[in-house]
This record gives sequence, structure tokens and C-alpha cells, in this order.
Amino acid sequence: MRRFIWILVLATIASITSAQTPADPHPKTLIVTHKLPEFGDLKHKTYEQLVIELALEKTQQRVGAFEMVPVNVISRTHAVAALNQNLYQNFVMVLSYEDALLESGNLIYIPFPVELGALSYRICYANNKLATQVQEIDSLQELKAYKVGVGAGWVDAKILQHNGVQIVEGSNITGLFRMTQAGRVDLFCPSPSEYFHELREEKSAALQLDNKLALYYPLPKFLFAHKSSKPLLDRIQKGIEIAYKDGSYQQLWDENQGQAITRAELGKRNFIKLENPFISTLDDDYKQYLFNPLAQ
Repeated sequence: MRRFIWILVLATIASITSAQTPADPHPKTLIVTHKLPEFGDLKHKTYEQLVIELALEKTQQRVGAFEMVPVNVISRTHAVAALNQNLYQNFVMVLSYEDALLESGNLIYIPFPVELGALSYRICYANNKLATQVQEIDSLQELKAYKVGVGAGWVDAKILQHNGVQIVEGSNITGLFRMTQAGRVDLFCPSPSEYFHELREEKSAALQLDNKLALYYPLPKFLFAHKSSKPLLDRIQKGIEIAYKDGSYQQLWDENQGQAITRAELGKRNFIKLENPFISTLDDDYKQYLFNPLAQ
């Protein structure tokens, strides 16, 4: 009986001590895995990384510290596989939305268009020998006569093929520019930010834009993660909401996307509009955040 009472006393003391122990003033640092750039300086912070960091910083004081850990996943195909298999801790990355991404049931996303729709607008870089001919392209039907370079595994490839455009796939953006210069493809149509980034990296006068042709197709890009990382995505979404409300998100976007769009002078271009049938189940709510450069 005495032994029982003694055990009970010890248990009570332990319970009281536990209740009085303060919460850890230094909670464990949150590890967040992000994708390295596909090309250029690997130390360069991509817009994708800057967005994630901004969102986490907005919630850091309330939720806790974080650490960004890079992973070198080269292609979109490999990155999607890594997300589905949950290979990396809290791996978050931007992907062009397509209904097929959700078929496995493993992936979740934040329904906020990270680039505010900027990558839906494409400016075309032509092989030098075709510069004059490209000036005459005024319709989708005429575009179909040319081979257009596109990244392997990109949703863009499916969109172009759906619209009857001939495509040639390349491994990355730098390679596609070089394929166009070499005449292996007739046209390559990156976004304004991608074009001017490559121009800055390559420092090549040969990367001359066609000053007339441009493409448009809906291409919303969202932050995706494995479903097990939902607490992280919830935190990032909250941080984006705060940044969008205080204007810091728009400032970051302008520095990385908006200035390139202005420089591309989209209002002076002839746009060929393409259909994207791969977003048929996507809710339209994200459209409230889209930037329309042609309305400026």
C-alpha cells in the first residue's frame, strides 16, 4: 500500500513539473526543399524561391524559423515524380497546372497564380534565316507551317500539339535558344522574363526577337507539394495572402516579371491565341489575380 502511495506521489510531482515547464522558446527550424535553377548560375535565386521565402518570412515571427534546402531536379518530369513519391522533405515547387497532376491523389497546390499569369504571354525568337518570313505570320494556320521549340515534359508541348503546331523538344531553355540559332527549330517562344534572363546570361547579340509575333495561351502556375506537406502549404498560402495585401508580393513580381513584360512591348505585337484544354476542371477563382498587360 505504501509503495502504491509513493508511486502516486511521484506521478503527481512529475505531472506538476511537466505542466510548469515552459514551451521551447526555440522551436525546431522548418526544412523546406526547393528546386535549383534549370540553367545559368545555380547560386542565383529564382523567382520561385523568392516567392516561397517571402511567404515564409511573413509568417516567421508567428510560426517559427525556416531553412531553404536546394535540390537539383533537372527536368519537370523528374520533379513531378519526386513530388508524387515524396522523395524530399517538404519539397515545394511551381508547376504549370494541368488536370492530370491531380489524378494520383498525391499532390496538392495553392490556387494562387504565382506569376500572376505572366507566363501565358510568349514572345517569339526566330532563326535568323527566317526573320523576314516570321514577320508575315498572322494566324494559327500560318504558324502551323513552322517548327516550334519547346521543353521536354512541358505542358506547353501538349498545348501546341493540341492546336496543331509542329514541335521539337529540347532539354532546357538555354538549349532551345541554341537549337533555334542552329536552325534545328524555326521558332522558340519563351515568356518575356525567360527571354531577357537568357539574353543577360548569354550576352549574345544573336538572340534577336521578332518584333511582331507573340502567342497567348492560359498557363496558370501554382505552388505544388505532396499532400503530407499540407501544413507547410497552408503556411505559405497565409504568407502569400499577407504579402499580397501589403503590396510586397506585387513589388517582387514587378522586379522579376513586370519589368520584362513592359520591355517586351506586348501591346505592339500580333497575338495568336491558343486553346488550353488541360485546365478544364480548374476553378476560375485564380483569375481574379491575373495581370492583363494588354489592358495597360
